Amino acid sequence: MVNLDLELVYSPKQVHEHLRVSDSSLRKYAMALEARGYKFRKEDNGNRIFTQHDIDIFEILKQRLDAGQSMKTAASSTMNHVRKNATRTLPVPVVPPAPPAVSERSSDAMKQMFEEGLAVLLEERIHTAMKPLIEGVSHLSSLVTDLSHQNKQLLSQNQELRTMLPAPPDREEEQRRQREIVAEVKVLHEDQRKLELLHYEELKRQNEEIQKLIPPAPDYEKERSERTNEYLTIRRINLALEKEARDLWSQQPEQERLRRSGLFKKEENTEKRDGFIKTYMDEYFEERLRSEFA
Repeated sequence: MVNLDLELVYSPKQVHEHLRVSDSSLRKYAMALEARGYKFRKEDNGNRIFTQHDIDIFEILKQRLDAGQSMKTAASSTMNHVRKNATRTLPVPVVPPAPPAVSERSSDAMKQMFEEGLAVLLEERIHTAMKPLIEGVSHLSSLVTDLSHQNKQLLSQNQELRTMLPAPPDREEEQRRQREIVAEVKVLHEDQRKLELLHYEELKRQNEEIQKLIPPAPDYEKERSERTNEYLTIRRINLALEKEARDLWSQQPEQERLRRSGLFKKEENTEKRDGFIKTYMDEYFEERLRSEFA
């Protein structure tokens, strides 16, 4: 903005964005300079406002800080620089009050001097404000030139790669080769199917021959039935022989069957009876068994 004495001033936001520092860093810069005697302009509410001269001083301070100096040292050396190089600004032409004897020609000359001074001041401020924009446009133009150069290089490399690639094959020849490959695959598939069929028939024949050599599996139900019948037959023969032997034993004379158990008492001789029955059963068992299974 422009104040009453026609000098451009900037807000803190404009200054810290221009310097590319934070708002808090800008306040530290200002406080360090004020502590060493530097004076800033302030609005009625106490907020600082900055001129181009203030911005130049901030840039000097920032350069010293970026070089590794402490805030105290950088602020002191910056103020020494300010004192050695007093700010020289163009005075704002002011029209003095016309004396009673001033001529019309003298008034026109003073007016011309004021306009020329104002034009110079405005030109200087405009140039200062446009300087970052001009630098940015110049940087952008340089980037565009670099990108154009890179694009030309990429086009040249692409052309070289195209010349290195082999020519595309003849489509009809490729289709013919594909048909030949498909026909060969079909023939191989048919041969494989025939071989598999022959192999299956051979395995089937070998299996049939092996089955002939293997004895039939036993019929466990039949065997169990036969064993049961055999057991029952033997049991029946034993019972029948035992009954016959007992009958024959009972027909033996008393002196054969009985034995004395006291002076006047007799009882059956069980040991002799059991031996008689066993002997009879052993004698006729094999004959009866053959008769049953004849």
